[in-house]
Amino acid sequence: MAGNGIGIVGAGISGLTLALRLQQLGVETTLYCEGDAETLRKGRLPNTVGRSGHTLDRERALGSAHYRDPGAMMIDAMLSLKGDPPLEFTGTFGKAYNATDFRLLIPAFMDDFAERGGTIVVSGTAPDAEQVDRWSRRHELMVVAAGRRSVAELFPRDPELSPYDRPQRLLAAGLFHGMRPSDVFSFNIAGGVGEIFRAPIVSREGVVSGIIIEAVPGGPFEVITRLPWNEVAAALLPLFREHTPRLAERVEPDAFELLGPTDLLQGAITPTVRRPVAELPSGRMALAIGDAYVTNDPLTGQGANLGSRCAWIVADAIAAGGPYDAAFCRAAAARMWEVGGPVTHWTNMFLQPPAEHVMRLMLAAGTRQDVADVMVGLFADPVYAWSLLSSPEAVSRIVDGDGRPLYDRV
Repeated sequence: MAGNGIGIVGAGISGLTLALRLQQLGVETTLYCEGDAETLRKGRLPNTVGRSGHTLDRERALGSAHYRDPGAMMIDAMLSLKGDPPLEFTGTFGKAYNATDFRLLIPAFMDDFAERGGTIVVSGTAPDAEQVDRWSRRHELMVVAAGRRSVAELFPRDPELSPYDRPQRLLAAGLFHGMRPSDVFSFNIAGGVGEIFRAPIVSREGVVSGIIIEAVPGGPFEVITRLPWNEVAAALLPLFREHTPRLAERVEPDAFELLGPTDLLQGAITPTVRRPVAELPSGRMALAIGDAYVTNDPLTGQGANLGSRCAWIVADAIAAGGPYDAAFCRAAAARMWEVGGPVTHWTNMFLQPPAEHVMRLMLAAGTRQDVADVMVGLFADPVYAWSLLSSPEAVSRIVDGDGRPLYDRV
C-alpha cells in the first residue's frame, strides 16, 4: 500500500478489531485514542458487554483470545416474562457467549497491537473534526470508530433511519458480588417497567455478576439510574423481588453489593444512525464504523458484536485496495448496513411492546424446546432474527413446526 496507510480513531472493540485485522493483513495502520492501556485499566466501568461465539471466533483468528474463563462462557439463556402465570423458557445460543470487563479486554487488545509493531497515538482528549482532519494528512483514509466531538461534527444523524429523538430506556450497569454463580444468561422482562439482564463476567476480581438495568422512564427502576453507587444494591433488592422474582432467587441479600465506586455505569442512549461518509478539508475521506455509525440501545446485546463484524468487513475491503475515495466509503458503508440494518430494526422493535406474532413465538417457546432454542439463537444471528421477527408468516412457519433456522449466517 502506498502512502501512510490507514488512520483509525477510537480504541474500542470496533477500532481495535479493525486495527488488529489490518495488521494481520499487512496494511500499515495507526491507532488514535484518548487514553493509553494503563489509563483504561484504572478507569470507570465502560459497559457490560456480551460477545457472541462469532465475535469470539474473530478474536481467536486474530490471535487475541483473552479472558476466556469457563465460568463466564454462556451457552444457554433463560428468559422470564413477568405475568400470572409468568412465561419462562431456556434455550441455547448455539455457540458460547463471553462477558469480560472491557477494562481488561480492551487494554489486552491494545497490547497485542503494539507488541506486533502497531503504532498507537494517545491524544489525551476527545478529538474534534479539525483534529481528525490534521491526522488525515498522514493517511490515505481515516476510519472513525469513536470520539464524541468528531462523530457529531463529521457524521450527521440520518433522520430516516433514526426514529427516536430521545432515549427509550434509562440505563444502569454494574458489577456485583453476592449472587449465586450461574453460567446461564438471564433475561428478565417486566412489562411497562423494563428489562434486567444478568450474566457472569470476568472482572478484576474474578468472575462476578454483571447486571444491566433497562428502565422505562418514569417507572420504578428509574431511581437506580440516579442513585449513588453505595445505595444501588439495597435499592435493587425489593425491586427484584417485585418485578424479577427469578433474579431475586439468585441473590444472597447479606452479600449483595457493587464491587466498588468505579464499577457502576449510569446514563441513557438515544438510538441513532449517522450518515457514515464525510469528506475532510484535506481531501481525504472519513468513514464511520461501530458506534460512530450505528448506536443502538443495548437491549438486544448486539453493540460489540456488530462493531466487531463491521470492522472485519471494512478491513477486508481496505485490504483489497483503493482508491479510498467516496465511492469506496459508500460501498463499505452499504456492506456494513447489510448487518447493521437488521440489528437496528430488531432493537427498535423490541423497545416497543411486542407485536402479536412475536408474542406468539415467545408463548410457543414456553412450551416447546425447539422454539425456545430458535428464540435464544436469534441473538447469535441478528440478520436472521430480523427476517423472522419482521414476518408474521415466518413466525407461523416456526410455530407450526415446518421451518427450522440455521445459526451460522453471521
